[in-house]
This record gives sequence, structure tokens and C-alpha cells, in this order.
Amino acid sequence: MVTAKRWDCYARFYDLLLKSMAAERAQLFQRLDLSQPLQVYLAGCGSGLDLPYLPAQSTVLAVDFSAEMLKHCESLQQKLDSQGHQLDLTLRQSKAELSGLVDQSVDLVILHLILAVTDNPQGLLQEAVRVLKPGGKISIWDKFVPPNQSISTLRRFLDFFSRKLGTTLLLQIDTLLQGYSLAIIQRQALLGGQMQHLLLQKATQEEPQKQ
Repeated sequence: MVTAKRWDCYARFYDLLLKSMAAERAQLFQRLDLSQPLQVYLAGCGSGLDLPYLPAQSTVLAVDFSAEMLKHCESLQQKLDSQGHQLDLTLRQSKAELSGLVDQSVDLVILHLILAVTDNPQGLLQEAVRVLKPGGKISIWDKFVPPNQSISTLRRFLDFFSRKLGTTLLLQIDTLLQGYSLAIIQRQALLGGQMQHLLLQKATQEEPQKQ
């Protein structure tokens, strides 16, 4: 939708823009109930606002295609480290659907505010499932069309302008999830369903795969 250079510019005020959503972010991590160190893939990490909520000593791969966002993420990691919240963090500049991780290698994939801004949401979800261990979890938090609603003409009109800024309003999460062996174990609708948080769990190897 927009280039990495555009997101480099957004990095200057990204944290300020998302400050209004800080309480919501904290609440969704409370629902995740993370206590033990994990292997984590943080896709589209932005400035690293999810890092403080991950269990200390976790091994984290954080990927973003904006170099400036990654600089902010590194600065936050250093601050957390000085406060005793240590993470084994690897930063990588790349598209989120190209993690470079091996199959079934992480316990948790975080897809927060990334599916609606990537040009390839289906590819990103496929990558998340690929790298996730059986029984592992995916946390999705983003803008979606409310459940059981069709995409209105007004929404399509507004989407034309939102895409110029780098995000779409047309994603339907249930449609994206079709065909994957992912169980929805938590679902929270916010802002009338315009924002949703889903916690998904990948089927174990013993469970049948969806056709």
C-alpha cells in the first residue's frame, strides 16, 4: 500500500498516534496470560510497543520493513534491558511474511496492527501458521469488518483514502482464517467490532487438518 520510506516517516510520531490504544494493548496481553519464556515471532513489530508485555528471557524475532521503526524497537529493547526486563531479541528488516524462521519453531506469533497494513495478509497468515508449533498460539489485533456484516459502499469509499495512508478497512478476519487448522480460543470485539482481538491455537499433530 505504501513504501517502507513512508513508514520511516510515520515512525517519528507512531508511538504518539498509538498512545490512545495503550490501555487496550495492555488488556489484550492480560488475556493472553503469558508467564513463561517463549519463542516468539513478532511480525510487523513497528516501534516495539508489544515488547514490554512479553515474558522476560523470551527469544523474540521482530521483523519490520521500516528501518526507522526497527531503530525505535532497538532503543526500547535497551531501555527494557536496563530495567531488568531482558529479551533475546533479534531485529530483521524484511516483509513480515518472509520471516526466515524454520517450520514449527515458535510458541507464539503476534500479528498486532499488521494484517491491515500489509499488501499480503493471506501470505502473512500462512507464514504465521507455518512457523508456529503444534499447539502454539497466534494473537491477532486489528481493524476488521464487524462479524456478520457485508462491506458497504461507504466503507469501500473510505478504504480508497485509508489505503493512501497505508491501511485497509476491508479485511474480514473469518474469511482470512478459512482453511487453517486454527481454533479461536478467545475473541474480543471492540469499537462495535471495528477492532477485534483473536487468540488462535494451532491444531496439534494428532488433530485432523481442515480440507
